[in-house]
Amino acid sequence: MPEIKKWTDVRMFYEKTGMAKFISHLDTVRCITRAMKRAGVPIWYTEGFNPHAFLTFAMPLSLGFESYCETVDFRLTEDVDLNELTEKLNNALPVDITVKKIALPHMSPNDIRWAEYEIIFNNPDDLLLNRAHSILSADEILVEKKGKQGRKKVAKEVNIKEHIRTYELKEENNKLILKTVLASGTTTNINPMLLIGALTKDTNTDEQDVDVIKLKSYTENMEIFR
Repeated sequence: MPEIKKWTDVRMFYEKTGMAKFISHLDTVRCITRAMKRAGVPIWYTEGFNPHAFLTFAMPLSLGFESYCETVDFRLTEDVDLNELTEKLNNALPVDITVKKIALPHMSPNDIRWAEYEIIFNNPDDLLLNRAHSILSADEILVEKKGKQGRKKVAKEVNIKEHIRTYELKEENNKLILKTVLASGTTTNINPMLLIGALTKDTNTDEQDVDVIKLKSYTENMEIFR
């Protein structure tokens, strides 16, 4: 393990699964901050009138999504054993938020361009099963995407097909499972719910009866983010 020096930036890799998927991003930030205090992590705080733990999350995870590849960067002010730090944080965190490892960062969060998801339709109807492949293989998948124009919130129709790198469909135990790689990052970010909405439109499949699991984050060249 590399030597950790003072004022060293490190990256925590963690999973957010089970009931923790119902914790919002802001509450996740508070939860991890409190866990670091309980675990006695020598974390760097911002200066000024309102000091706070300086945490950098690569990409906020949507409410209701599970993930095996979340990260948060922070700065250590003392030499620590990263394996011991991992254990202490796991003891301080809720059961469904699990630290896998803490290591030196090799890439910038700005390098993220893609994310791999597993999308499970728990009760797909026949119409969804029959047309899912044709929708995904079409030249266009038009959806209404919300955004901002100045201070106003606007909705515009966009073609998300160009932001789908790969997809794979299979039926298993009366469920439809879609594994796909979608654009993700600060430049372009496609929420899986846009694709889910396009697939379930005009069907009797409930778009809320779907499990979404984020599996991996990638750079432009499909290197795993680390």
